[in-house]
Amino acid sequence: MSTRSGEYYNGMRWNLEGSIQWRYQPLGFTSIDFAYNGIRLPDPYNDANLFLIGPRFDFTFSKKLFWTTFVQYNSQIDNVNINSRLQWRFAPVSDIFLVYTDNYLAETQEGFIQFGGSKSRALVFKMTYWLNL
Repeated sequence: MSTRSGEYYNGMRWNLEGSIQWRYQPLGFTSIDFAYNGIRLPDPYNDANLFLIGPRFDFTFSKKLFWTTFVQYNSQIDNVNINSRLQWRFAPVSDIFLVYTDNYLAETQEGFIQFGGSKSRALVFKMTYWLNL
């Protein structure tokens, strides 16, 4: 965890951020990152309380096959992002990735964050190959 505070333009900012990780060898690890920024500005500007929360899950199926999923909530733009990547390392420094990403409008009801309509969605195939000349 870390914290800092100080001047922010013509106001003040207080920040708290941190990460909790749990590694379970040899299967992968789970983590959650968080950040809070409290911004206080003089009138006529608005104050802001900004949250960024992101759990991440990494699974290792073998020495060549990996799956990573990252979810992030951003209160500044009311967005929930999901990013899931399957990676196959078929040769040294050579990989094939299949990535799914989705962005949702975050709606808060009764204190809980709910997914609204999808803003964007993509399925991407990527290949990298190391040329050793």
